[in-house]
Amino acid sequence: METSRGVPLLDVVKAAEEPPFRDRVLGDGIPASTGKSDSLRRLIGPNLRLLNIPMTIPGLLMTVAASRAGQAALRVKRRGIYLEISWDELLNRISGIGCGLLALGVQRGDRVAIIGDPRPEWLFADFAVQCLGAISYGLYPTCSRNEAEFVLQHGEASVLVAEDQEHVDKVLPLLQRLPNLRWIVVIDDSNMFGYDHPALMSWNKLIALGDSDATSKENFMHQCQLVQPDDPATIVYTSGTSAHPKGAVYSHRALVTQGYQFFSFPELERTNAVRSVVHLPLNHLYERMNTPLGMLVKGIIPHFGDEAERFLETLYEVAPQHHASVPRYWSKLASRVIVGIENSSPFKRLAYAAAMRIGRAYRRRCWSGDRPSVLGVLYGLARLLVFSRMLKKLGLHRVRIALSAGAPLPAEVQALWQIWGVNLKNLYGQTEAGVVTAQFASFPQPGSVGRPYPLVDIRLVDDDEIIAKSPGAFSGYWRDDTATADVVQPEGVRTGDVGMIDEHGQLWIVDRKKDIIITAGGKNVSPSRIETILKSSPYISEASIIGEGRKYLTALIELDVGTVSDWARANNVVYTSYRSLATHPSVYDLISKEVENVNRTLGRVEQIKSFRIIDRELDPEMEGEAVTPTRKIKRALLQKHFGHLIGEMYRDEEEQRIAKQLQNVHSVGRTHHDA
Repeated sequence: METSRGVPLLDVVKAAEEPPFRDRVLGDGIPASTGKSDSLRRLIGPNLRLLNIPMTIPGLLMTVAASRAGQAALRVKRRGIYLEISWDELLNRISGIGCGLLALGVQRGDRVAIIGDPRPEWLFADFAVQCLGAISYGLYPTCSRNEAEFVLQHGEASVLVAEDQEHVDKVLPLLQRLPNLRWIVVIDDSNMFGYDHPALMSWNKLIALGDSDATSKENFMHQCQLVQPDDPATIVYTSGTSAHPKGAVYSHRALVTQGYQFFSFPELERTNAVRSVVHLPLNHLYERMNTPLGMLVKGIIPHFGDEAERFLETLYEVAPQHHASVPRYWSKLASRVIVGIENSSPFKRLAYAAAMRIGRAYRRRCWSGDRPSVLGVLYGLARLLVFSRMLKKLGLHRVRIALSAGAPLPAEVQALWQIWGVNLKNLYGQTEAGVVTAQFASFPQPGSVGRPYPLVDIRLVDDDEIIAKSPGAFSGYWRDDTATADVVQPEGVRTGDVGMIDEHGQLWIVDRKKDIIITAGGKNVSPSRIETILKSSPYISEASIIGEGRKYLTALIELDVGTVSDWARANNVVYTSYRSLATHPSVYDLISKEVENVNRTLGRVEQIKSFRIIDRELDPEMEGEAVTPTRKIKRALLQKHFGHLIGEMYRDEEEQRIAKQLQNVHSVGRTHHDA
């Protein structure tokens, strides 16, 4: 895949003479010696001792706050300065919110919803609700109004904590259809001076309401003590790619257990006060582990920027030691770096090329189990003189461990970050199963999702679906016993993912079971693997493979408007909008080269014979859009919305001739009838 100066991202980790993974991986990306023997059908994680650890969120919170009283719990940027909130101050704020919620009538088992971008108040509200024995759950900040209505109605929230006017405007018109929702508490009401609704209450008024009762603090502490480990703590809603979101219920015991599982990495042993940057939605299970549970079990100190949109600035300023993100961010950040290199001076490009030659060779030897001494010294110089300077500009030069989860990470992207010196690992988990596997070794070979977490037992059933059993898994779906019975089996949670286990005991994800494509020729194809490779291009934001029952595969592609527009300006391509960019012949040629590069890495049956660029950006906040708030594609809906483009790709010459003849027949028939 060519960039504006002709540097291929897919080839950036390849040595001149051979691909870096040829010794372990076949051309289709599956481990070379994967077999079907019983020894490669089950993996069991190590033990994890959780003795004398409080197994409720309030119990663990009180214990940690008492032991770290004056130490930093989190930092937040306000007016250009990072303000520190200590553990004793954090507990006071949580208590204040809890007292206010008690004054509003929130009781054990009630549901309280939260919507907004990541900010400390999100955490305060979440902890406070769980301390009361009530159940917290979040809405994606980018959800549409219809999705917000469904989740609020399904979860039967009595109180909604909303970040600001934008989110209030999304929900306020729905109140008549949400009989359980009595209050909307607004964290930032600075732009709401014209609003007058009896259900609205400011964040400060909620705190004042709790302070007005002299017995509220005592009552709050009493409620904390009543919470039991197996009480429900939170509901985590799925993204809803094929139907309405389902609510996965997690107990206090499961959350605490999963928190300790999540941070079982050797790089984080005997450490505390580890800096992180919060940028993913806090309602997502992945970010729940990263931030609130990370604070409680590993001493993670989360840092919140002043605006979610300025995440890169926050990353640079904080220089985190632990950074967890999703493949989309890792891919686009890598693209940003490469574009910067291409636009640098000839000397810097030459230095980078030399460093990459050394880096490729060194990492390739390391992935094969070797530790070359001379090459290691050269690589150390390459890191010192080139790669470290690059990472400093991003704020990633101090990262001890970096994680990617939520979707498949292209092996090429993972390899590239490792060559640059970032210890990037894959993590596999699910909304229902919790954390399942991870790559625990430092700078692991890219591609697999590693070995089971402690206390996790995974097995492949007859159709290779992954079944995961863990004490950190969910209790069941909220108000949906039928769906729960379908997913929760005696041997564990059905993940819906097809997997393979290699001879090294590493799990590889093939695809979602429901998404496997069977072509007209009877070949089984994994669309997500092809889509993942396509999305490693700096110019492709989303891709969806079509081919079920067809003779060949095709693709619908959404442009990455940022990098494509940069390319267009650099190549004197004139455009006025996304549509004019997507339909420009030069842009089509650019994407065609990307697809050709991808096809060279695929088997014949997996190759993309045709593609179309969709003519608008996918917007998760648009009603009925074909993408979820987490940017997961709703395949059926996407194919419905862009069916005309799919029709074009399968309208070959033979079909066109037949259609033309039928058109003539119909024409003759109408003439005869009219006569």
